[in-house]
Amino acid sequence: MLDTQKFIWKPKIIFNKIDDKTTVFEIQHLPRWFGHTVGNALRRIILGYDIGGAITGMKVKWFPHEYSVIEWVKETVLDVMLNFKKLRFKIDENVEKSQWISQRFKWIGQYFSSDLKIPSWIDLLNEDIYLFEITDSNAELIVDYRIEKGYGYYSMEFLKKREEKEEEQEIGYLIIDNDFKAVDYVKYDVEEIIEDFLWSKKDKLILEIKTISDKITPQEILTFAGEVLSSYSKLFVFDEAYIDRSVFIEYTEMEDNIEKITEDANVRTIPIDALPLSERTRNALIKNNILYVEDLEKKRRNELLSMKWVWRKAVDEIIQSLENIGRSLAG
Repeated sequence: MLDTQKFIWKPKIIFNKIDDKTTVFEIQHLPRWFGHTVGNALRRIILGYDIGGAITGMKVKWFPHEYSVIEWVKETVLDVMLNFKKLRFKIDENVEKSQWISQRFKWIGQYFSSDLKIPSWIDLLNEDIYLFEITDSNAELIVDYRIEKGYGYYSMEFLKKREEKEEEQEIGYLIIDNDFKAVDYVKYDVEEIIEDFLWSKKDKLILEIKTISDKITPQEILTFAGEVLSSYSKLFVFDEAYIDRSVFIEYTEMEDNIEKITEDANVRTIPIDALPLSERTRNALIKNNILYVEDLEKKRRNELLSMKWVWRKAVDEIIQSLENIGRSLAG
């Protein structure tokens, strides 16, 4: 980070969990204008790289076409495909990109996503999706479906071209265009605040993320987005580029350097006007020729009380203001 961080202190992230699927992140102490820069970048990455698992292919035994009608099922093959298309999954990072699963349904009644028999390394994120209804107790439905790990949106054109590269294409294979959305929504807001004795303006980024299931947390989504943003940013650090490292400061060094940073900011010579004092107290100090913080540090409590226009309440206010910047009266 640039050395200008010495004027804004250390960035801080506050987690505010609304419910199991929603979290509000507050990123404080950002440099001015950085709130929109960082917020918009993270939002676009989360929406564009919304990584998860979805169904991109199906095979329904004895019904090779999506417009087929299944006599013992209330829905057509196309309806079944559209219902399976709504399913979202969380897949273990060590598992292959796609998994074919076969399942036999043979009892009369309605079936939901919670009735699917999925391997332990795949988590179903939405368990209340209606799939189809079998109307004949003597019939059965055999469905093979492909759960694929990816991000963004896979169009029909993309999937068809990919399948054409395969040496063999199975009969009855139905392609399903799909996205891999694991996030319900993400939104951000930026507040411009003045929060220190230097009266410098900073940004507070408020980022709210809601996932479609409590099995994948907003923190996981934000962590992934941060890694993506970091990896792309490193592309612009060229080996042959001239970089003056002297103007940078490491994030981990910032906390250790706060005391030194305070001195560098010339706290002692801060004018009284910069302190968060009431107008009455500030005017009283100025009338008594106390113009800077260093002038206050030389005074004792009793000295202030003996001054004209300075009352006990004003002294308490002055002491509190000095404590907020790590300073105090002489006694």
